[in-house]
Amino acid sequence: MKKHSKLIAGALTGTLLLAAAVPAGAALVKKTIEVNSGISVYVDEKKLQPTDANGKAMDVFASDGTTYLPLRALSEALGKNVSWDGSTNTVNVSGFAEEDKGAEYLETYFDIAPFSGTVSRASFDAALKKVGGVATTGTGTLTVAEATEAAVDTAGMKELAVSYTNTVNPEKAAQRLTAYDVTGVTAEYAPYVACALDTDMVPSTYDFNAALTAQPATELLMAAADQAGKGRRELGMASDPDIYAKLQSAWASFTNFNDDKLSDLGAQLVLQGASTGYGLKYDGYNANFLPKYTLKYGHSDIQHAVQLIGLLNSQGIDARVQLEPKVSIYEYLTDWGDPTKVQATPTYQLKQIEGGRWLCYAMEYDLMLEFDTVADKEAFDGVIEDYAKKNDDRVDENGDITAALLAGSWWQPLYSSSVPMQDPDYKLLKDNVIQDGAYSIHPFSLPEDSAKIAAVVAKEAPDLKVESTDLYVDAAFYRYITNTDYQ
Repeated sequence: MKKHSKLIAGALTGTLLLAAAVPAGAALVKKTIEVNSGISVYVDEKKLQPTDANGKAMDVFASDGTTYLPLRALSEALGKNVSWDGSTNTVNVSGFAEEDKGAEYLETYFDIAPFSGTVSRASFDAALKKVGGVATTGTGTLTVAEATEAAVDTAGMKELAVSYTNTVNPEKAAQRLTAYDVTGVTAEYAPYVACALDTDMVPSTYDFNAALTAQPATELLMAAADQAGKGRRELGMASDPDIYAKLQSAWASFTNFNDDKLSDLGAQLVLQGASTGYGLKYDGYNANFLPKYTLKYGHSDIQHAVQLIGLLNSQGIDARVQLEPKVSIYEYLTDWGDPTKVQATPTYQLKQIEGGRWLCYAMEYDLMLEFDTVADKEAFDGVIEDYAKKNDDRVDENGDITAALLAGSWWQPLYSSSVPMQDPDYKLLKDNVIQDGAYSIHPFSLPEDSAKIAAVVAKEAPDLKVESTDLYVDAAFYRYITNTDYQ
């Protein structure tokens, strides 16, 4: 991800003795150059500590109005990738971002086993079909250029690629390749390679005439999946400067949605005592994150989500971010107030069901966070406990927060993982997923209570099925579900 960056410097004066390169046999001339050393560099308000390839700290200095610092350290801090080609003495700084979890993603969502070594045509063709593409058309050894053509087609970019040869500018493909300093690509594949470069599907450092190997095969398939809308759906990274505005914009676009069949079934789940409430979701917003690194955080206050992302940044924790809308449906109790006098809004309304009872439909969200590492995922619980959870020591007699906590902090925050956590405080529940087309409802239950939900579904909507999936929830929410403690 690119960042808008600031450089702030403060210097100490020093002296550096440099030897100039001179022809053999010439007299060695030494020149004393005045430099400012000990300069501090900050990128997005974070201090940068440049190091060499071995991790040894390096100095930043200025001389004669020019500041000198290691190219790799600065480039990587600015979200660029740096590579070195020793055969040509060339450094390449690129905005192309390698997907370090691409192989995991392809295996998790498309059942594509990780590649190794040289990738055969048959293996790549089989993977293309799983992503939704068609097989390559050539024979013999599969080259990176031909694989790029197939990936561009799979990504839904074929027409764009072909446009690089239209009559307005039939030389566009060649011109774009020259701009990237890419040579040797045949006319057959040139428009596809040029298109892939312009749309960040590939880096210019590929040898497009070489046999396809594991890394470019994985990156091409991930890029094709992403551009075809079959990869992750995300607003960006927690560390992106514009992530706060994107969260607000996404929330502003949400409004209550409904599926009549699931709503009728959900009402019966409440009426028959199988559930006290559930969440209604739409598949089109699914983040499609990697479960191993992902937590789902439920809430109703968007300012809480905005502040939570800022909190993660302050703790040095980064994550991919997606906001999934969720209509939370639960029974409205009449001692909360006269339900007939509650004014409906686009995000909150009441509906009457049998027996004079009422259901509340409230727009909430699931903040999806795919962390960089499992360790960061495990650290999240401690961050919430410290900064975003009410308890008796943090409220007054009226329940108002007296401690320094995030806006909208809850007594029993809800965050969960679909895979086991190392932290034993996470407890197992069941997410009883009932799907109707692109919509689904999610009544949670203790493992032993899933049968009650399945029985109501079998009776009231026999054409629908219940898929009970594991859900590992934080300790506070588990206490809420089991009614063992309010905090």
